[in-house]
Order: sequence, then C-alpha cells, then structure tokens
Amino acid sequence: MKRTLVLFAALCMTLPISAPQTATPKPEVRERPLSADEVAIRQISEDWIRFYNAGDAAKVAALYTNDGYYLSAHILAHGRQAIQAYWERGIKAGGHIDFIKPLRLYYAGDLAYCAGVYQATNAGVTVDGRILIVLRKVNGKWLMAAHETVVRDQPL
Repeated sequence: MKRTLVLFAALCMTLPISAPQTATPKPEVRERPLSADEVAIRQISEDWIRFYNAGDAAKVAALYTNDGYYLSAHILAHGRQAIQAYWERGIKAGGHIDFIKPLRLYYAGDLAYCAGVYQATNAGVTVDGRILIVLRKVNGKWLMAAHETVVRDQPL
C-alpha cells in the first residue's frame, strides 16, 4: 500500500496541472516493441470497453483488484462488489464507452499507472474526459487497483 501511495504521489507531482483540452489526442510515437507487461496493461482498457459495451458488469469488475477503487465526481466505489453495482447502473442507463486512449504508461515491478483520455456516450450525450488507472500485478495478472475518471467541461 505504501508503494502505491508513493507512486500515486509521484504521479501527481509529474502530471501537468492544466493539460491541453483535446478529445482526440495525438498517437504515441513508439521506438521499441511493447513488452509483455505493456501489452497486458494496455489490453485492460480494451477489455474494459468490450465488457462494458457488451453489458457485462461482472467481467468489468473482474478487471479490478478485490480491494480496488473507482472514483469520480459522482461516486467512490470500493471493492469489486461496489464497483460492479456501479457499472451495472451505468449499463442499464444506456452508457457506452466510445474509446479509452492511453497517453502515458509507466510500470515498475508490480505497480503501474496509465494516464489518458476517454469518450463516452450516455443518454445520447457524448462527453470526454481524463482517466487515471493505477494497476497492481496480482498472481502474475495486471488488475486495476484504482481508477479515476474526470469529465472535462464540455463546450456548449
């Protein structure tokens, strides 16, 4: 837990306070092949989108650690059961994730973070925002330990 807090504090100090407001970021330039860990970490976003859009909140919740957190302006869900219940409500309300775009990925040992942007369409309204995911490797598998989303102020 102490390593997670230190990693999170370091992340907070290194991210810019006011990032550019863009819905479609520029693609990452990659100079080397992805490692197995990078592939697994990036796959979590793809799986998350696929499970959520398919209406399977249980599979979405399985991407989190048992003691994981989901945080937004609307909720602080702690633990898989609370996370699953929250995503079930979003799915039933007709939520759809259009994309999640990782902008920065860092990992060392059994901890990782991914900062990015996302777009969702809920009740016919498209919004975009920022996403921060802290991951922990548990029994050889990367899982989300903390996941925060912030909806960007939308233009009128």
